Amino acid sequence: MNLQTITAAQRKQLETKCANRLNWTDGGHWIGRGKAPNCFVRQKSTSTKSHTYKFPTDESATRWNMEWEKTIRQAGHFGTALLTVGVTVATSGFGGMAIGTLAAIAKDELQAQIPYPRMARGWTYELIFTHEFSYSPHPYMARILTQTITTITKDFKGNVINTSKHSSQHALKDLPDGLGRMLATAPSTKTSSNY
Repeated sequence: MNLQTITAAQRKQLETKCANRLNWTDGGHWIGRGKAPNCFVRQKSTSTKSHTYKFPTDESATRWNMEWEKTIRQAGHFGTALLTVGVTVATSGFGGMAIGTLAAIAKDELQAQIPYPRMARGWTYELIFTHEFSYSPHPYMARILTQTITTITKDFKGNVINTSKHSSQHALKDLPDGLGRMLATAPSTKTSSNY
């Protein structure tokens, strides 16, 4: 049975038959009605979406850098407001101004260290989304969608300057029905644009 050609209702029926302990002996033999289902069939799919931003001019690189700094600065203003309110409430208003100011300075110094992908003329920034789908009707086998986000920064010579990778796994039961399969079976693409 090919898992990609069966309907959602048939897939659900297969999951129910495979998970129902009354259909199986303690030794793992089928005692349910009809033919024994193949509970060990698996479906694995992978799809990759990649987009590369190119920075042909100094202006495009500066615009990118300033947008990142603006985003970090705005998040910092919000953090400062929360920190000041928290310190004022914690100290019942007494000394809140001095402690809040010192805490805000310390927070701003930490915030200045937040890394972001700084660009220069001729550099590229590649963003890659990889979706890996794994499914089996067997109750003890994986039913997950793994999303991996990879970023690669290259200089004008094509040398890799920085790379980062973040993976997260999501149980298929926690996602809208069919979303994991749709993401992982979509055609892979690779695009690029000037920033």
